[in-house]
Order: sequence, then C-alpha cells, then structure tokens
Amino acid sequence: MSEHTGLSEGDYGVLDRLVLLGNGSLRQQELADSMDWDKSRLSHHLTRMEKRKLVMRKPLDTDRGVQVIITSAGKSALDDARPIVSKAIRKHFLDQLTDQDIESITKLGERTKTGSSASCEAPPT
Repeated sequence: MSEHTGLSEGDYGVLDRLVLLGNGSLRQQELADSMDWDKSRLSHHLTRMEKRKLVMRKPLDTDRGVQVIITSAGKSALDDARPIVSKAIRKHFLDQLTDQDIESITKLGERTKTGSSASCEAPPT
C-alpha cells in the first residue's frame, strides 16, 4: 500500500479510524484501543505522522488525555488511498470468493441479523 499511496498500513489505520470512529478526532487512548496497539507504539507512530502533517495532537482541557485530530492533508491522503485499498480488497479477497462462498456468507449474515434482534435469553433446555 505504501508504494501506491505513500501511507503505511498503520497510517491508513489511524486515519481511517479517526474519520470512521471519531468524525475526525479521537482521544489517543481510544485510538490505541481500537487498533489494539499499546500507548507507546501509537505515540511513536503519531509523532511520525505529525511530522508529515497527517495528524495533530492537542491536550484535552478537561483531563490528562490527548485528542488526535486528522488534518486536511491527512484527510486528503486518506481520500486518495481509499480507492486503492478498495481495489486491493476486491482483488485479493472478494474476487477470490466462489458463488458457494458468497451464498454461505449471505446466509450467515442473514442468520446473524435476525439473531441480533432476538432476545438474549438462554435457549430452552
């Protein structure tokens, strides 16, 4: 991905989560949790991203937390990368599915969808 977009997988993951989960900003700890990264790893990665002006960090007034905010350059890089990532997902995953795979996934999705609206009670024994 880096070769085609200039973003590493980590960069893309950070930027994508900022937009999808936080509408452009997240607390640094929430971002670390969503990526399953430890605080130190994320902090070092964000430092590199800040140098490239993809994100900025701002201390929160209300507590000791830090807010991570996508910049306009970061948003633009993410927007440019999304079609490339989508093509890669299609090529390396979706195009590999057989009709039987698609049918199985569809059935599982339908079963999960109907199951999620059902009661959470234990099944009768």
